[in-house]
Amino acid sequence: MKPFIKIAFIVLGVLAISLAVFTFYSRFAAQKKALSYQFNGRVDTVEYDKKGAPIVIIKGVKYDLSVTRWDFNRQIETGDSMIKKADSMVIKIFKTDGTVIIKQ
Repeated sequence: MKPFIKIAFIVLGVLAISLAVFTFYSRFAAQKKALSYQFNGRVDTVEYDKKGAPIVIIKGVKYDLSVTRWDFNRQIETGDSMIKKADSMVIKIFKTDGTVIIKQ
């Protein structure tokens, strides 16, 4: 094999490994941040991204819930109440009609 091709494969391998490590670290950091979220209040605003993941504002604080494995299916609406304790992955959603949805 030519030296140029060997060098190209080595560079591509290093880039691929670096990308994998960066992706894993980013995901881990985002999960850790979501675990630290603590809120209890009424949803002021909710926005959904292209994938349907919510970003909610409760008492003026923005919470990005897209980094978790929760599947909300666009169930969160403005006016719903949400509770999440720090270091817990349980979210309780209290709908305006009295329905309670629990996500883990």
